[in-house]
Amino acid sequence: MFPFLMKGRNDSIAYYPVTIEVENLLDHLDQLKGTPEQLSLFEAVMLALVKILRERPTLNRYIIGRRLYQRRDVQLSFIARRQFTDDSTETNVYVTVKPADDAATALAKLRGEIRSAKSGEEKSDDKLLDLFLHLPRALLQVAINLLGLWDFYIDTPGFLRGIDPLRCSAYVANLGSVGLDAAYHHLFEWGTCSLFVTIGKVKPTVVVGEDGQPTVRRTMELKIALDERIADGYYDARALELFDTYLNDPMQLQRI
Repeated sequence: MFPFLMKGRNDSIAYYPVTIEVENLLDHLDQLKGTPEQLSLFEAVMLALVKILRERPTLNRYIIGRRLYQRRDVQLSFIARRQFTDDSTETNVYVTVKPADDAATALAKLRGEIRSAKSGEEKSDDKLLDLFLHLPRALLQVAINLLGLWDFYIDTPGFLRGIDPLRCSAYVANLGSVGLDAAYHHLFEWGTCSLFVTIGKVKPTVVVGEDGQPTVRRTMELKIALDERIADGYYDARALELFDTYLNDPMQLQRI
């Protein structure tokens, strides 16, 4: 009944904060520097997300046309700036991780898509967007309305699969890369994305140490927005706690 009672994603949105101590993770990443296994903090979070979506597949669902669908692949989207300057352009990166892909394959796909985005070459989603934006406003509105009806009665049009960045398992925003704390983000009514993850900057935080005394540790915050129609709250909370489990034991990321 939920899709009929709560018709939009932002009628059904639930917010989850996840604070992670990253001392173990950062030490592990430092040890890998200069080796073939070198890994960035962002890549570690993305591998953890792939692992969670595989092990907790209910999070990899979406609702469209009042119907519930289950994805087979893990599909991740995020924005990449071509340069870190005020006037630099941005482009969407879309990565599809197949069930048979191991951690090395998933990482290679992620890095390959980022290289392609930063190279400046026009990607499929850029071409499609450019085509739509050349339409007069009236025709553009008609096209969007027709695609909305197609979504509702049939499912995602084939020509948008793997291209439209908002038809994904999770959309990720790495605010920490520009020195910002994580912020909650709304879900998009367009597309099929049921999960939005923002990554905050690493910062020193006072926590309770193993001896019960206050101590300062490096932490990172994730802010997560989730369409609660796809799973119950208990399942969601237990699944999202796995971020802390996997990022505190980064060796597990080699086995996604």
